[in-house]
Amino acid sequence: MRYGLISNPWRNWGPVGERVPITKQMKFEWGYLWAEIDVLGGELNVWLLPTMNGATLSSVVEQLPEKWGKNLALVWDNAQVHKSAAKCLPDDVMVISLPPYSPELNPVERFFQELRRKIANRLFSSLEELENALVEAIDEYFQDKEKVKQLCAYPWIVEQFQNTD
Repeated sequence: MRYGLISNPWRNWGPVGERVPITKQMKFEWGYLWAEIDVLGGELNVWLLPTMNGATLSSVVEQLPEKWGKNLALVWDNAQVHKSAAKCLPDDVMVISLPPYSPELNPVERFFQELRRKIANRLFSSLEELENALVEAIDEYFQDKEKVKQLCAYPWIVEQFQNTD
């Protein structure tokens, strides 16, 4: 997920018949958030990255077995950075490629949507301030694994794992 200092307008409640003003900001600074989620266990691992390119993502992916063990499955869309990092995957990591334009199939997208909602309609003076707000929002999910499961464990995914047992 790319995050930055360009404002993120979201729905806003106000009195009936009145338009609520939302301030805007257009600063072109950004960073990237990489998230790994165990949808069945509710466990989460998040990286804040300065860039998102094949080399950066390859170094992150190389460390996946240290956190999650062997026999992993990554759910990826068709982003170019994913394709270049796929060349450097460890042997025991499997990639599940999603069809184009189908973010609703990727459980981590629901997590990203919640993060965007939590930082919406706010202006940040620096990228560091925005990252602190993101870390604060993410901490809520580190503390509550059930919340992660509710958010990301789509019934069709859970059914697939139950059918393999």
